[in-house]
Amino acid sequence: MTQNTKNTVRNIIYIFVGCLLYAIGVGLFLDPNELTPGGIAGLAIALNRLLDILFGINSVETGTIIAAVNIPIMLLGMWKLGFKFFFSTIVATILSSWFINILQAYVPVLTAEPMLASILGGAAMSLGMGIIFKAGATTGGSDVIVRVLRTKFKNIRTGEMFWLIDGTSVLISTLVFGKIEVALYAVFTLTVQTVVINKVLYGSDSATMVYIISDKEKEISERLSSELKTGLTLMKAQDSVSEEGKNVVMCVIKKKTLSKLKELVAETDQKAFMIVTKATEIFGRGFKDHNSEEI
Repeated sequence: MTQNTKNTVRNIIYIFVGCLLYAIGVGLFLDPNELTPGGIAGLAIALNRLLDILFGINSVETGTIIAAVNIPIMLLGMWKLGFKFFFSTIVATILSSWFINILQAYVPVLTAEPMLASILGGAAMSLGMGIIFKAGATTGGSDVIVRVLRTKFKNIRTGEMFWLIDGTSVLISTLVFGKIEVALYAVFTLTVQTVVINKVLYGSDSATMVYIISDKEKEISERLSSELKTGLTLMKAQDSVSEEGKNVVMCVIKKKTLSKLKELVAETDQKAFMIVTKATEIFGRGFKDHNSEEI
């Protein structure tokens, strides 16, 4: 099996699992409790209730409304992001909408507690969205708008973009339901979404940066290189009091390796001065490729 075939199979599995999680969040937690997650899903939930209030139409399924509203947005995706994007997105949109309808038809509501529903629904929905994004697709709606905006504003993270876009959806939903609680729970749900999406998309990039100042920097460097198999950088520094020159050992490691590094440094030099800080994104050997696509 070629690498391209493996990637295709992986993406198909990602889309399937992601759509199912998305549907669970919307269909079994948020929609039954009249909680709006923002975006097209939130608008669809509000529109479904509006059709019932104004025209007495309550037979339209939420998943069907989501699919219908997504048609013009998916055309935008095809125009801006290409046919390949359009194809994977339309598959994910139809699949997630179908899952929502199936789950709501055959699976009972899992909880009637709004706070629990907002937490679990927001987490399941955003986890699914993050997995679908990993496969290079989206569930349509605000996902497409975010992807288009990401081509212009790469410095703004995906989770924060959803916050900005979904605010309008939450406002409309609040007016439809006439309950301020809808907005309050929606804010909570969106917060959960932001945290989970950023964790799924960017969490694996985070690592730990360590600066080590020691008179035994050579021994420490050799042990780090041989035992932890990590790359090192030696930086020239000068003591402000003695004006003595020193080498500062700088390295970036995975979080799980930090305890071993601390132990190694302590064994080599008990007087070593060590600074540990978080590195959000790492590009290069052992981490993310420089040419990797930003979602």
